[in-house]
Amino acid sequence: MEISAQSLTALFTGFDVVFQRGFEKPPSYYEQICSIVRSTSRQTTYPWLGRTTRFREWLGDRVIQALESHTYTIVNRNFEDTISIDRNDIEDDTYGVYEPIIEQLGWDTKVHPDMLLFQMIKNAVATPSSVPGYDGQPFFSATHPVGPAGRPDADSTASNINSSGTGAYWFLIDASRAIRPFIFQLRREYAITRMTAMTDEAVFNRREFRYGVDGRANTGVGLWQLAYASNTDLSNPTNYGAARAAMRSFTTDGGQPFGTLSSRKGVYLVVPPSLEEVARQLLHSDFMAGAGASSSVATTNIWKNSADLIVSEYLA
Repeated sequence: MEISAQSLTALFTGFDVVFQRGFEKPPSYYEQICSIVRSTSRQTTYPWLGRTTRFREWLGDRVIQALESHTYTIVNRNFEDTISIDRNDIEDDTYGVYEPIIEQLGWDTKVHPDMLLFQMIKNAVATPSSVPGYDGQPFFSATHPVGPAGRPDADSTASNINSSGTGAYWFLIDASRAIRPFIFQLRREYAITRMTAMTDEAVFNRREFRYGVDGRANTGVGLWQLAYASNTDLSNPTNYGAARAAMRSFTTDGGQPFGTLSSRKGVYLVVPPSLEEVARQLLHSDFMAGAGASSSVATTNIWKNSADLIVSEYLA
């Protein structure tokens, strides 16, 4: 190929098509379980997380409810993924060897938010203190404080984790509300950047054109009441039922039911690949093993279709 501004434009426009092909291939789940927040600065604070309101009978003047102010903040991070393309390969018409890596670059861009999200969830149980929630406790904690704002009560706590087992952690997620258990904060969209001018420093010194993607974003946690972690045996349906019962028991600061799992839509069971088989059996089989003395007798699977399944390799 004779290298010119026009030929380079045509070549890299073709690379954009290859990138898009890779971007469209992999599944992505973060939009299903995260609140997507557009950030407008270096960091964003979420003062509305936490305390809830409740209705009362209107007798006399309105009562202004005192909501506890929290300072949960997510700081945006910079990410990039860049490759170089040798000028000689373009001149010698062997640039086709770069198509697989550019397609992979599109794939990587699509799944990067998922990678951030599920690694954060994994860290939340592996090193709980590294993922604090708005209440100052680890996001998955057995001692989340509950109760009216301004009236802390050490005895009023709730748990959204069961760590009594020895297996891999699985997660029950309620993403049916506008405020979800996780936040994906986007400061700048992921975008392609090309360095294709013959006068670029890298071309002059090393015969390298450059093609990359960058963006600004980060993940954080929202309402702990909408997520539950457990490392108990998922092949025992009783453990799944116990997690659902625990989530259904969560109350608001005013003592009313929080309403977790009250809607079937938006409920997800999230597992690593090692638990995919038992998770599919739990959610899709018509029958399940009985409990106790009748464990060898199959019974109707009451949990069939009770949640949608997400399997993420980033939880492995």
